[in-house]
Amino acid sequence: MPIPTRAYDRSLNAEIERLLYQVDVVCQDAEGLLNGLDQQQVNWSPAPGSWSIAQNLQHLNLTNKFFLANLEKVVAYGRAAGRLAGGPYSYSLLSRWMLKIVQPPAKTKFKAPKSFQPQQEIGLEALHATWTQSHDTLRELIQASNGLDLVGIKVASPVTSLLKYNLGMAFWIITAHDRRHLAQAREVRNHSAFPRAVS
Repeated sequence: MPIPTRAYDRSLNAEIERLLYQVDVVCQDAEGLLNGLDQQQVNWSPAPGSWSIAQNLQHLNLTNKFFLANLEKVVAYGRAAGRLAGGPYSYSLLSRWMLKIVQPPAKTKFKAPKSFQPQQEIGLEALHATWTQSHDTLRELIQASNGLDLVGIKVASPVTSLLKYNLGMAFWIITAHDRRHLAQAREVRNHSAFPRAVS
């Protein structure tokens, strides 16, 4: 599948443009992944304890739901408080390390908190609709962050409020986490025992 094209918008900060492109990439990847699959196929798992395609995407939907709620609050706060900065932005070594460990390929395994663990059987239409809606919201929040201080403004992790990310890094982590689980879902689809569509 070709890389999505994007007309460069010079009215936006360069980092905001790159983040919007990342959203385009993961959304195209998800569409390609789900294309032509039926309910049985997306819920197929290669082994007990291994997530299906649907479970990987539902995990992203659940995680992003909490993350986006936090992001909506801090973006609104940043605007109201006039927390502006034009960049370029420089993130700490710790922030860059946190981004690195969530990116694919998954070298470090993490057990998802109970609230982010997917169901066993997941409806394909609802799964796809939630994915699309959440990433439309993500695009809107990234665009609304144009001109804000992407380093100085902090947002709480969806896992624990004790962990906080820079606003810009939070967007990078969301798209990296998306890519991580889309890659895992792609491995399921490419599995030798993956069920063929019923003709």
